[in-house]
Amino acid sequence: MNFYRIDWLSVTCASAAAIIGILVLYGGGTYGQSLAVKKMIWFTIGIIIMLVLSQVNYQIIGAYAAIIYGIGIFLLLITLVPFIGTKIKGARSWIRFYDFGFQPTEIMKLAFVIFLSKYLVLKETEIDKLKELIIPFLLTAIPVLLIALQPDLGSAVIFLPLLLILLFIGGANVSVIIGLVLIGFFTLFIPMFLEYHKFIMVDDIVRHLKDIDYKLADAVRVLNFEVWQYIENPLLAKGSKDLSALIQWSAETVSSEENIVLFNNVVEKIKIENPSFLRDFLSNNTTILVIMLILVLIYGVSYFAHFLTRKKWIKKLSTVSLIVFLCLSFPFVFRQVFKFKPHQVVRIVSFANPEKFPKGAGYQLRHSLITIGSGQISGKGLFKGDMTKGDTPYLPEWYNDFIFSVVGEQLGFIGTSLTILFLFTLVLRGVIIAIQSKDDYGAVLAGGLTAIFFFHILVNLGITIGLFPVTGLPLIFVSYGGSNMISSFIALGILLNINMRRHINV
Repeated sequence: MNFYRIDWLSVTCASAAAIIGILVLYGGGTYGQSLAVKKMIWFTIGIIIMLVLSQVNYQIIGAYAAIIYGIGIFLLLITLVPFIGTKIKGARSWIRFYDFGFQPTEIMKLAFVIFLSKYLVLKETEIDKLKELIIPFLLTAIPVLLIALQPDLGSAVIFLPLLLILLFIGGANVSVIIGLVLIGFFTLFIPMFLEYHKFIMVDDIVRHLKDIDYKLADAVRVLNFEVWQYIENPLLAKGSKDLSALIQWSAETVSSEENIVLFNNVVEKIKIENPSFLRDFLSNNTTILVIMLILVLIYGVSYFAHFLTRKKWIKKLSTVSLIVFLCLSFPFVFRQVFKFKPHQVVRIVSFANPEKFPKGAGYQLRHSLITIGSGQISGKGLFKGDMTKGDTPYLPEWYNDFIFSVVGEQLGFIGTSLTILFLFTLVLRGVIIAIQSKDDYGAVLAGGLTAIFFFHILVNLGITIGLFPVTGLPLIFVSYGGSNMISSFIALGILLNINMRRHINV
């Protein structure tokens, strides 16, 4: 075994980040100590797996890329089966065997990068053509849809930037990638924008209903944002057996035919009193469908005209019309197929102004900021933090999504800076490994694996300090969680092998 050729800087950075996570977990009270012991076990297993994979030729892994991808999809499928997949915090995203459990999503991220990297290398001379992007789209769409059905939108969304990074490294047309970015942005933005306006409208609806039907107003106040699901699907109220008596009464009240009519009349009145062109335009399905039809006609005519004349401006017109069509059609289909859960909407809108949300995601974010700031420059000291102690800690879920806040509390600015240094040094090493790779597959694969690291770090740190909504992505190597720890060390092991193989001529 060529252990002397291992990139020990990458191993040191990953190990240091993991040890920081173990230390702050252990300082988080009795519960944190039990988690620290488990994390230490996963850390040891991860190191062993990493060292073994560092000796396995990544080309062999690439030869089985399709099988690895298929296994990942199979695991996602069986996760959705009720008696196999385990539902935790509303999402059926775990598979458990007795006391052992893992998240197939973490495996799927690696499988996706391994397979798509192989495909892009095989198609490297044609990938700049638009038609060759159909397969990468499908390879991305399948896991995204399966993960969204769990539902775990936070993990599903990360596949989109991974796709774009891999396409860029693989040599896809930059203008096409920009178009994909726009399509992805509007696919997420438009549905969330409309859900946000529905959310902030509830208080106005209650206020108007008090003067018309106090009973209905009270039911809407109790349900809050969840009232919309009963308005849009009244049958839900009849099938709800696990709700409290108050919620059940409220659901049945708003779901009656006459109250739905009254509710919708009030909504229309509020829209007139508070006009919003963008909200009304995007929520008008008839208008959107008409514009989509016009865009299809423009695309068809311009595409045929370009075929006859070969004029560049006509080709640009057809491309622009196609992109605009997709920017409207994708969110339109998304809104018809997927419905945001109330807690998902709250997570998105609360990060912009957490003070308006005294509970849930707003509560977590507000307390995260207080926790991370309480450590000041040097921190309170290892094992001396008090934001994580007790049965009801000041910072909920601190050991996973908000572990960075606890690093700030116990180790202060110095500790958080060191943690960031270790993690981004690891990312930088991944970029260098990709650049120095001896072949195209190694370069694309290393770039994709590094992108997994980068987006996990970027999004988690952004969540902690309020730049991004709470999405449930852990901080690699630092957060508690065996699935993410093992998958991260697997990715690192492959990166180490790509780096080692550049010294070999065969």
